[in-house]
Amino acid sequence: MRSIGYIGVRSASGEDWLGFGPRVFGFEAYRLPDGTVRVRWCDRSHRLAIHPGDSDRLLYLGWEIGAEESLEGVAAHLTAAGFEVTEGSARLAAERSVERLVFFDDPFGLRHEFFVGQEETAGSYQGWRPTSRTVTGALGLGFVVLRLPDLQRGLDFYAGVMGMKVSDAINLGAHLGEMWFLRCNPRHHSIALLEGGDDLRLEHLMIEVTTLEEVEIAWDLARREMDAFVSPGRRLSDNMFLFRVHTSTGFNVCYGWGATPVDDDESWIPRYIDSSTGAGIVYSAAAVVTAGDPSPEVKH
Repeated sequence: MRSIGYIGVRSASGEDWLGFGPRVFGFEAYRLPDGTVRVRWCDRSHRLAIHPGDSDRLLYLGWEIGAEESLEGVAAHLTAAGFEVTEGSARLAAERSVERLVFFDDPFGLRHEFFVGQEETAGSYQGWRPTSRTVTGALGLGFVVLRLPDLQRGLDFYAGVMGMKVSDAINLGAHLGEMWFLRCNPRHHSIALLEGGDDLRLEHLMIEVTTLEEVEIAWDLARREMDAFVSPGRRLSDNMFLFRVHTSTGFNVCYGWGATPVDDDESWIPRYIDSSTGAGIVYSAAAVVTAGDPSPEVKH
């Protein structure tokens, strides 16, 4: 697995992205004949698809596999882990703008689609302002934060089945609980997991840009146009400078710059961070969750 290539959600407010997507973030957004709104922030056909519907819901995550993998190999691994894997039809592949894909549902009912060959045209992304350039490529679209009813079960799945590695974990306090950050490429995390609620939901989507100037411009626009936000600051886990706004489609958007990558994957030691002090407590080797440990133990 290489990166998250695309994300699909359902919302009755998807068309709002046609406005604030370009105005606030400088993204390109367009509507398909079936009412789906697609949003792009790089040369890929899209990174976010918002399908029309009566309620807000995360529908699927699209994972791009690496050159050393094959869809057949991924399907065999998932089948051996007890999941029912389906070959995507040519029609579904066309709807996702990819060459081929397979998919399955995880323990929380979320669909994961593994794909190859997402449509991409070099130099096609213009953005709505010169500074709206993002960090994607082999790192994927950015990252997503998922709120889960069972954090341990989520760690078992993403580390043990999906093969992701824990970068860090943070204690957000007695009322908010823990957040765990997992990676599948040099981006500090592609998935972050929070515990809470009865069902899985998308908490927020992060996009990383190439300059601090772009964050400043977007923040100035966001605070005028969007009514709920967290002001700019540094995140303890990856040092990204970001702000967060709430969208009408049911999830937050984090917009930031300057994240510290995991350059040396093998030597990275996960930290357990106390958000009240910002201190990082390094686990012992026995407590570090790896892809080879299908039953990670949550440390409190």
